[in-house]
Amino acid sequence: MIAWIVTLLAAILNVAAWSTPGSPLCATLGWSAIVLFIPALLIPTNRLRRFFIAGCVTYIGGFYWLYSTIKDFGGFPTIAALAIYALFVAGSAVQFLIWAFSFQFLPQWMGKAGIRTAVAWLIAHHFWIKIFPWDFGHTQLAFVPFAQVGQVAGVTGITFLMMWVCEAFVARKMTTLLAKTAAILALGSALMFGKTTEISFNDSNNTRGTPLQTYLVQGNVSLHHKHDVTYFTVNREQYLTLSAKALGHAGLDSLVIWPESTITDFIPASTRDARNSKLLPFLNNGAAFLVGALTYSSRTEYHNSSVLIRPDGSVAEPYHKMILMPFGEYTPLSSVLPFLKDINATAGQFTAGTEAAVLSFPLSSGAEVKLSPLICYEDIVPSMARDAVNKGAELLINQTNDAWFGDTVAPYQHHIIAAFRAIENDRYLLRSTNTGLTAVVDPLGRTLASLLPYTEGILPVEIALRNTRTIFSRFPIPLLWLIGAAVAVIMVIRRAIPSKR
Repeated sequence: MIAWIVTLLAAILNVAAWSTPGSPLCATLGWSAIVLFIPALLIPTNRLRRFFIAGCVTYIGGFYWLYSTIKDFGGFPTIAALAIYALFVAGSAVQFLIWAFSFQFLPQWMGKAGIRTAVAWLIAHHFWIKIFPWDFGHTQLAFVPFAQVGQVAGVTGITFLMMWVCEAFVARKMTTLLAKTAAILALGSALMFGKTTEISFNDSNNTRGTPLQTYLVQGNVSLHHKHDVTYFTVNREQYLTLSAKALGHAGLDSLVIWPESTITDFIPASTRDARNSKLLPFLNNGAAFLVGALTYSSRTEYHNSSVLIRPDGSVAEPYHKMILMPFGEYTPLSSVLPFLKDINATAGQFTAGTEAAVLSFPLSSGAEVKLSPLICYEDIVPSMARDAVNKGAELLINQTNDAWFGDTVAPYQHHIIAAFRAIENDRYLLRSTNTGLTAVVDPLGRTLASLLPYTEGILPVEIALRNTRTIFSRFPIPLLWLIGAAVAVIMVIRRAIPSKR
């Protein structure tokens, strides 16, 4: 009974953390959940069953909003949406099952070193499907010095260090003095690095970079109006009116950002001059526009795109969204099970892009602005922002429409996961959304300014373009974590399968 209580309490604390995203309470609850998950792992009785249930509790409580997203965005009837959501919960909870299974078969020396919990989680996190790729490390965004570990080792490194420190002291009778000492030194070094980074960034001499005035426009267009063809022109004009109002007579060297699919009339992807288009915005006042638009390359290829209109009216080659949303922009398995298209008749059939893009436009000073768009939840995938920075991006911009989540905690969960792209790559991250959370995140992961969800407004912020590269962006850190997880899997298999003499 005690084992069940501890396990369920750990899961509840995990849910509570994800219900207060980005707050100091979230950071505290993240540590607290791990502290309880460790003794739950150490108790062998019903370990696998308990952790599967803990996974179900985590996904039901933490990501409850996914049901309405499947129903409203995917267009599925209630029964089908419930079935898909139940499948999501059960399938995602397998991650916790793998965590517990791996833990029991990892070698004893890992327990003595205090890294058994962390290595087991590394396996579960890397070798199971995650529709919404959260991690314990994401809860630490408000703990700014500690969050800077992301510059070196990514969110995985934050989680690993949290679990190492917790296990070294929660399982203190099993871990060696050397392990405890090493864990404390690692945590102290991480905090020292983070505090030094924070002080350096706050020093005005070290925040140099090409300044850029940006305007993030949040039109708060309802889902009904956004997809009603009779409102297509009205929606676009609403965004254009807000933009013109924001710019006034000071458009020179400004960037105006519109959210994902603001323009829902399909535009030819080959368009290269905004003056020849009735749909693309161009004010001829020195301002550049980055707009979310639907485009087409042929009669069979349609894209969710980001289009840059330069100050002279020329249009860069669009960036096409690479990670399409299942049940909204395509129907999974529909190629082998065609009847799924009939069940999910409202889903689009978009074609995915193939690579990250760096779009650029000149300033009057002669400097070049190099930015990379991340559409929808592409900003929660570390590799996409990393690839963009390695291609030369000095600014990361997320364009999304989180209206599908409704008035829930989901936009805030999306935001804290996305904020780590700024930390990992030492870049400003601008998030332009239709209904919120429109915000500006600095390279330390701090939200400098934001607009309230479900309000119409403009967020003017001057940021600095940055071109440094972190350890995370410069070296294949994600690959190293994957290799580590793969080696650990081999250890588990060797211990789980009895050898034949």
